[in-house]
Amino acid sequence: MKKEGQAEEKKQVKMDNNNRGGIKMRRLIITLMVFLVAGFSFASEVERLVDKLVEKGVLTQGEAYKILAEAEEEARKQEALARKDTDKISGWIKNTKFKGDIRLRFENAEMDNQDGSSIADRDRTRIRFRWGFDTKVNDRTEVGLRIATGDNTDPTSANQTFTKGFSDKNIWLDRAYLKYNFASIQNLSFTAGKMANPFLSTNLVWSGDLNPEGLLLKKEFPLKKEEEKEMGRFFVSAGYFPVYEDKDSITDPYMIGTQLGYTGTIGEKPFKAAIAYYDYEDIKGQKASSISPDFYNKGNTLYGADKRYQYDYDILGAYLEFSPVEFSVGERKIPLTIYGDYVRNLYSSVDGDTGFLYGFRLGKVKEQKTWEFSYDYRRLESDAVLEFMPDGSFSEGGTDAKGHTFGFRYATTDNSTLGISYMIAEGLGTNKKRDVNTLQIDYAISF
Repeated sequence: MKKEGQAEEKKQVKMDNNNRGGIKMRRLIITLMVFLVAGFSFASEVERLVDKLVEKGVLTQGEAYKILAEAEEEARKQEALARKDTDKISGWIKNTKFKGDIRLRFENAEMDNQDGSSIADRDRTRIRFRWGFDTKVNDRTEVGLRIATGDNTDPTSANQTFTKGFSDKNIWLDRAYLKYNFASIQNLSFTAGKMANPFLSTNLVWSGDLNPEGLLLKKEFPLKKEEEKEMGRFFVSAGYFPVYEDKDSITDPYMIGTQLGYTGTIGEKPFKAAIAYYDYEDIKGQKASSISPDFYNKGNTLYGADKRYQYDYDILGAYLEFSPVEFSVGERKIPLTIYGDYVRNLYSSVDGDTGFLYGFRLGKVKEQKTWEFSYDYRRLESDAVLEFMPDGSFSEGGTDAKGHTFGFRYATTDNSTLGISYMIAEGLGTNKKRDVNTLQIDYAISF
């Protein structure tokens, strides 16, 4: 009997050990399941599962509470880690702005020589594509890049003509810059690289496709009124811009550009004004074909068989833009904007030293079915500015011309426009510039 009792006791201990091992195993499996399910955020399903196990006596209430608490804590840790990793990525992406545009253009040019003899009309279909991004690397630093179609020998245009047997079209580096905002001096920034034109002007002076290369320092002075509402900003900009690098010379041409201006409102009406000075050094005597290959002899005074610049260019400029009134047409607001530009080359002994432009714009293209009409008149004498600076469409680019520009654009959708412009350009006769009437029909999409 004693032996039988001892055998029965050993059997019971073994069963208890097995039961305890099984319970531990079940608890481990359940815990792993809970962590797995909790990781997928099915909290309510987990709670119901644990409640069932408590009802069946597999888990006590205390064990269930402990398992749920551990699962919740683990889920919080995993979520925090995932958020941290996501923030590292999204922080860079959310501060990056990608943008681009594509434009198709049909262009017709009717040309006449100064002596009145006609030249064959020119028809061509063209395309312009630009794409890039600007990104805020940190609180102080921004970088940007843009690529574009165009011709590396024509700085005033990013257009490519459909020609040469369906040949591929070139893509060039259009912009690449870095910008740093100083912490010690508020509203002071430094920009370096190939940048968007930093100077306020019309295309009388700076083509919209011309992106200067160099260094720029800019200080802004916010102007505030009641309730700390900003009504505008005064600014001063100063930059150094290399124009040409000659390995055989220590007097490479460069430009020092400075501008003082204001952007904001006057009487709650949009207003911009600026005075600029562009000091080109060591341009005189340089071969025009070296400074701007295939885009010279466009109006500036040149001398010699190899076409060298006769003058330096010390350019004083003044710019104004103002929107004094806004008309109401149904639910739409139609603003009227007037603008003007004036330049003069202060270098001594220059005859054709002056240029000016004045015009207006009625309406403004924004969302679908909005429109704008514009008109300007300009006169740009032969040596008022360097010939590679102004708009490349008016009078085939360059200087030594005057005339009218009419334009109309209509937003067919929120991000696309249909436009037509007509330019009547007459050569001033100083350097035998041709008379050119140019029609352009554009369809453009921004994205």
